[in-house]
Amino acid sequence: MDASVAAKWVVAEAHSEAAAALLDLEALYAPDHWQAEAVNVLWSKQQFGDLTVAEAEARLDLLLRAPIQAVPIASLMPSAFAIAVGNGVTVYDALYLALARDLDIPFVTADARLLRKVTDAALRPLLRWIGDMPEAG
Repeated sequence: MDASVAAKWVVAEAHSEAAAALLDLEALYAPDHWQAEAVNVLWSKQQFGDLTVAEAEARLDLLLRAPIQAVPIASLMPSAFAIAVGNGVTVYDALYLALARDLDIPFVTADARLLRKVTDAALRPLLRWIGDMPEAG
């Protein structure tokens, strides 16, 4: 899963329930930069007036306690760079894709643009749209 999914844990928006259901999985993995990306969403929501500073800080605490197994990005960089170049995606996004490929696990995202850009035949079977995931309940 990527930061677009993690942000839905703390900001109520479309597919937040499906994102919350992922927290019940046995293990969730993400490159260790996921927190910076997800916290940036909180900052953005606060800057644009969607959250107060106090609300953003409270949600930050929840986000930082999420049960994610963070994987150091250094080992993912060579394959992430190749994925980025080959698919026209950012290295930030490619790090998630490289991790999913290395661990042979599904990659869940709420970033429709990213899903459209990935053309690599080896990666396509790993891609999952958050809207297609079951909701909590």
